[in-house]
Amino acid sequence: MNPTNRGPDTNTVLGQKYAFATAALIMGITCYVNFLGLEKATLAIIFAWLALRTNPAPALREHRVWAKAGLVLGIFPWIMIPVVLIWKWNRVLDLVRMLQELKYKGGAW
Repeated sequence: MNPTNRGPDTNTVLGQKYAFATAALIMGITCYVNFLGLEKATLAIIFAWLALRTNPAPALREHRVWAKAGLVLGIFPWIMIPVVLIWKWNRVLDLVRMLQELKYKGGAW
């Protein structure tokens, strides 16, 4: 606590917001490492929200673009994965059938 007891120190809050912006950007980028990595996309959205919110003050000025980039990169898989799954639904069903056949045949490599 700072000496005036008005809440968290401004530098501490800004440091946290810089960290959230950086984490949002990193999580947004890493959600493309594997398919259906929605847990990383969700974390990117959460970190971006934490970095961009104005309370507690002060608002983030530097690295704001990083937080916005992480937000966009985190939202993109939530849009694209359902679109691709719907678009290729017959192929998904074929894949599921093939995997079930492997399971029932013993699936020995």
